[in-house]
Amino acid sequence: MQPNPQLLEQTIRPPNGLEERFSDFYRQHYWMVLRFAERRLSSHETSRDITSETFRIAWTKFQDAEQGGLAFLYLTCKNLIGNEYRRQLRVAALEVKLQNGANASNTEDHAVALREAMLKMREAEREVLYLTYWEEASAEQLAETLGCSQDAVWARVSRARKSLKNILRSGGSNA
Repeated sequence: MQPNPQLLEQTIRPPNGLEERFSDFYRQHYWMVLRFAERRLSSHETSRDITSETFRIAWTKFQDAEQGGLAFLYLTCKNLIGNEYRRQLRVAALEVKLQNGANASNTEDHAVALREAMLKMREAEREVLYLTYWEEASAEQLAETLGCSQDAVWARVSRARKSLKNILRSGGSNA
């Protein structure tokens, strides 16, 4: 029995249309980008949303995305996660404000100062603190996410805390 040449042609030929190439790109990278987002976000639903948005952006910039591959997707996803962290900080500050009412301006000022100080930190330090305190990641999880040893994780957390403390003490200017 001879194989059907049309069937062979369909299975062997590389995708040539833009939509076919993007579909292959999506299938090849979706799970890696989703896992990347899940390691940085506590909510699976938020991770899925961020991953979807990453691929929406990749579609609009597909020529760059195709050339950059996974690196392009990770960078885009990382930027979207940063936006999500900032959104969460705004929501948290608003919740503090609403919970404490207008009479608790001292706590409100502290929450605003903390948020502003976090935004002035270096991105690597900020991510370590987010993962440690907001995401409640263990040292083992941090080591895996950051690609370093647990000892290095503790050193990074310590430096990030010190940086945050210095920024808060200096009145918000990055020291």
